[in-house]
Amino acid sequence: MIRCLLIHVSRNQRGQAIRQEQWVEGDRLDIGRASECNVHLPDHRVSLHHATIRYSDEGRLYLEGENTPISVDGSFEQSVELCPGMRFLIGPYQLEAEAISDSGELTLGYELIHPLPQPGENSGNPAPMTLGETGLSKRKIALWLAGFIAIVFFVLPVTYTLNPWVRLSMKDLPVTPDEPWNAGTMSPGHRALTAKCSTCHREPFKAVENATCESCHKNTPRHIADAALHGKIFGKVRCSKCHLDHRGKKGLVRHDNRQCVVCHGEIKTRHPASRLTNIHDFNTDHPAFRLSVRTEPGEDGVQRIRQSASAGMTESSGLKFSHQVHFDKALIEHPGGKARDIQCYDCHKPDEAEQGYQPMTMEMTCQQSKCHALNFEPPIEGRLVPHASVQTVMTTLRELFARKALDRAISQDAASGNVRTLRDRAEAEAARNAEYLFTKAEEGTCLECHEISRDQRNSKTPWQVAPVDITDYWMPKARFPHGKHKTSKCTDCHDIMQSEKSSDMAIPTIAKCRECHAGSRQTKTQVSSTCDTCHNFHGAARRHAPKTTDDTPE
Repeated sequence: MIRCLLIHVSRNQRGQAIRQEQWVEGDRLDIGRASECNVHLPDHRVSLHHATIRYSDEGRLYLEGENTPISVDGSFEQSVELCPGMRFLIGPYQLEAEAISDSGELTLGYELIHPLPQPGENSGNPAPMTLGETGLSKRKIALWLAGFIAIVFFVLPVTYTLNPWVRLSMKDLPVTPDEPWNAGTMSPGHRALTAKCSTCHREPFKAVENATCESCHKNTPRHIADAALHGKIFGKVRCSKCHLDHRGKKGLVRHDNRQCVVCHGEIKTRHPASRLTNIHDFNTDHPAFRLSVRTEPGEDGVQRIRQSASAGMTESSGLKFSHQVHFDKALIEHPGGKARDIQCYDCHKPDEAEQGYQPMTMEMTCQQSKCHALNFEPPIEGRLVPHASVQTVMTTLRELFARKALDRAISQDAASGNVRTLRDRAEAEAARNAEYLFTKAEEGTCLECHEISRDQRNSKTPWQVAPVDITDYWMPKARFPHGKHKTSKCTDCHDIMQSEKSSDMAIPTIAKCRECHAGSRQTKTQVSSTCDTCHNFHGAARRHAPKTTDDTPE
């Protein structure tokens, strides 16, 4: 690396030298007229790339001419070693190597010693005619232009805007006088406001206030949930700084990273107490995803955990489920004894927006597909145990077997007065079926999918089923459009083929996303993804977002 102190020497009217210094550096120093040259000599008598200063293999500085030899101390050289005090000419400029340190720092001065002659100064070229010699005056032309601009771009638009008679008389003109004030086509969402500019521009020559925007956009969420912190950081930021209208379809919503990086690139500087890290782009320094993980029942049981964390990356949903079993063709049989090839979309139905998936239920997902059923023991044709609370199940069992006992007694001409015996038989049959449903881990029982405990203090409904609370959105502060990823298989991103437990979390890591998404940069083989590809500045967190001190979506 060559580090050079470049000194430009110029002369004042008295001939005194004026020195202007600047540092330049590079593996080589290019000298010439081209703008990219380190030593820029703006004169047409100098070639675009005239000469180069570079290191030799021995570590010495050499001056080399690109196309023509260089005049060095009165002799022409194509390549010469630089020495302190050496002077050489490049076009009309004289350059001097004033000093060279042991560390390789070079001091190089240059001065224009052969300037071009001015017209009329013994050059044979006539001096140019001045504007005053033509009879014209700069002042008169400036005044006429100023008057024309004031009338066309101020007086006429103001008159047209404030005077209804003038506005009515000029309504059929192809171009109205206020057209110079038109900032451009409004966005489609604001097109209805075109007829009345004062809806937004309530005061002339004053930017639109935030209160004006908020009068319509009342339910727009804040970027930061903490109102005090949001006001501290964004209190003096106008909506129109990010949302530029009068740009047609483009401009109202920004999609580049620039505005986001202004804050998040130096988030620690803006908010020292923030637990977030500085982020500049998705493929450079974006941290691992933070997931909302349910570790225990209840709303307070959801914690935000980084995917890179070594512990805590299991979900406590209260449900027993194995993806591996459902993908094993040897274990899954279709009614009729035929093996069934289960696909992800058999259970996971996309919602209307194709952002996420519809909630799965026992009735609509497991029973309607004829894969699972809650049978009595022994099975009763045309009847299934309802998928409901323990109390509802027990009531159904008692009612069913009480009716069956009564029907059996009537068919056998039993004494109708023996009610206690009928009741005891029904209770015994209901208890036997309940014991089978709630304690046997077999296909078609409650214990097959649910965690069940027994409460001996309750004789009527002695079983307690753990509440099921499955996470709907693992990343509630971001969005993921599943509909735009139809070209990929679910298992390309979600590693569930070997998942044996419902507590397994198959959310892809950021490394998996980076295989296809390249951040804001443009590439041929990856998708360009800016911050708003996954994050919405005004987006409200979805369900299962825990109570947290996080100060920004992530």
